[in-house]
Amino acid sequence: MAHALPLTPFSSLSISAYQSHSQFSHSHASHHSLGYSIPQFKSQPHKINKKPMVLVHSMKSEGHMPDVVTYNIHIDRLCKRGEIKRAMELLHSMKSKGHEPNVVTYNILIGGLCKHGDIEKAMVLVHSMKSEGHKPDVVTYNILIDGQCKHGEIERATELLHSMKSEGHEPNVVTYNILIDGLGKHGDIESAMVLLHSMKSEGLEPNIMTYKSLLDGQCKHGEIERAMELLQGMKSEGHEPDVVTYNILIDGQCKHGEIEKAMELMHSMKSEGIEPDVVTYSILIDGQCKHGEIEKAMELMRSMKSEGIEPNVVIYSSLMDGLCKHGDIERAMELLDSMKSEGHEPDVVTYNILMDHLCKHGDIEKAMVLVHSMKSEGHMPDVVTCNILIDGLCKNGEIEKVKELVHSMIPEWYEPNAVTYSNLIVNLCNNGETAKAKELLYSVISSMILKVKA
Repeated sequence: MAHALPLTPFSSLSISAYQSHSQFSHSHASHHSLGYSIPQFKSQPHKINKKPMVLVHSMKSEGHMPDVVTYNIHIDRLCKRGEIKRAMELLHSMKSKGHEPNVVTYNILIGGLCKHGDIEKAMVLVHSMKSEGHKPDVVTYNILIDGQCKHGEIERATELLHSMKSEGHEPNVVTYNILIDGLGKHGDIESAMVLLHSMKSEGLEPNIMTYKSLLDGQCKHGEIERAMELLQGMKSEGHEPDVVTYNILIDGQCKHGEIEKAMELMHSMKSEGIEPDVVTYSILIDGQCKHGEIEKAMELMRSMKSEGIEPNVVIYSSLMDGLCKHGDIERAMELLDSMKSEGHEPDVVTYNILMDHLCKHGDIEKAMVLVHSMKSEGHMPDVVTCNILIDGLCKNGEIEKVKELVHSMIPEWYEPNAVTYSNLIVNLCNNGETAKAKELLYSVISSMILKVKA
């Protein structure tokens, strides 16, 4: 007697066993379950590359015709893997076999197209679904509005809001949140505020995401006072700010030089029972460093540690940069050692900060030692590293070392490009080394010709 497979993920069942096992019959539900489970086989992508059609054929051979859910599962999987062309082919295949796509099918494909920047194709697909008698829903419009906003087409996104209303589709909170966020990011705070009032007048209650988008837009465009007023407004309406809300405001205050007000905000959030996180401290420490308050920044790091919050690489990098700008490179180097001893790994940015300051102070040898340290730790120098070293060596008049850097070291790190050589030649010329700049230029051209011939 054959047994129906249970509706559970096939995480431990091989595809081949699933297809050939004689003791089991497979319902639509079990096929759907397997379809959802396929993405779990990430370690063997070559084995799942053609699975959508394999499963469709398997269903047919067992007398089960694939339905719209089956197709939707596989179209969704293809879209998530960036295989939009194959997903579209599967849509045409299901149509040719008499399977009618539904609004979910189209929403999956429209979402995939938008995520990959094909907004025009997404719009064409909407017209196609309409012409075939499928009405877009609020999800369709939300996907399209989000796609337009992410690609800077705010005007077209706003037009879509009017279109959906004229077609009888009521926008929801998500619709308004997407548009408000898009308007805020593009600096149109007034229009974002108008939308806030519109949604309220339509009986839609803004949520915490609505307010975060507005606050972020206001802070990024210098409207700090209005952001603080909005914070009070959201509180009065019963919307409690969270740590992310406060981080937005603290960041806004720091970026506009209001460090004391930023610190007051942290004390306010604590008094409301909201604990600052590593992001809060990262913002404040960076703000203190940028305004020369190094000791206060160091005190903040001690405070966060006492609260059980471990500093991250961003915090250490900010502190090192602040110390270096304050003329205390030795202390910055000591902080690098402390960071490592506490189990925190510096990244390329950390090393670039230190090398930049060492080079500016003429300590090229120490900068080169850091290059070797970062390489031994598995961090390859990047184009910024190279520009720092080139600049430092040129200003020190060490042209032979520059040549060595360009011909021997840089090619080990990454393929030098026009920017690398342009920066080098400009540096040489700026330092009165025009003849050497010409010599280097000819040398580079010669090595390129040899590479082409090889």
